[in-house]
Amino acid sequence: MKTLITRADDYASSHAANQAIARAAQAGFVKNISVMAVCPFVEEAAGLLAHKDGLCFGLHIALNSEWDVMRWGPLTNAPSLTDARGCFYQDPAQFAEHPPRLDEVMAEIEAQYARLAGAGFHLSYAECHMLPERYLPGLQQRLAQWIREKGLLDFSFYMDRVLPHMDEVAVTPGLFEKVLSGLGDGQYCYVAHPALYGEEMLQTGNALCSGEEIARHRAADAAFMADPRTLEICRAQGVATIRLDEAVPGEYRVFGPGPMLQ
Repeated sequence: MKTLITRADDYASSHAANQAIARAAQAGFVKNISVMAVCPFVEEAAGLLAHKDGLCFGLHIALNSEWDVMRWGPLTNAPSLTDARGCFYQDPAQFAEHPPRLDEVMAEIEAQYARLAGAGFHLSYAECHMLPERYLPGLQQRLAQWIREKGLLDFSFYMDRVLPHMDEVAVTPGLFEKVLSGLGDGQYCYVAHPALYGEEMLQTGNALCSGEEIARHRAADAAFMADPRTLEICRAQGVATIRLDEAVPGEYRVFGPGPMLQ
């Protein structure tokens, strides 16, 4: 038997992402949705999907703000996490030069959780946007403890078998069918960032990737995830799409430095 954890990321980050992820959820392919609490579209996101049955929501912890124009910052007073503009640093790698205080980081994570819960989301798991654990010693350990205390699922236990080749090009139903046909039995994970193409997404981009590139790639994710053929291919290949609370935890994926808590 083959199962697939299907996750859409960056919900609430933009109107374009909200609309695309809502369509993907309606199509039935997306079962897990990671929500960003620091962005201006949380209430819209909650109104669209927070009370929809059959979905598993997670806190997509944001400690950076990667785009040049579209920026966001902390919900708390966290000076060690912000640049001169009061926004998060663009890349978590900048933590090497500007190490944040772990107490400020954990207070910010708590505030992000509280904002989503207050908006009506029932949160089942947590994970981090752009993996700041790689650059901040001690964060993954503290985060693992916080997740356990909250009674949440830790997505780090479910990332050991990510679908191959799915983040290298714009995914189409044909490519998806080819990838699934080559899989053996087991549990797999697929993560994407769907958003509708338009002026809003064209305002993304940075020195590494233009807004046009981001907009086109995320629009392709949106089209693929909402395409009824995508779920039909899963059924034809004997693949069941599942929520995280239906999944079996695998090997813990270590992202950051330092020994892990057991």
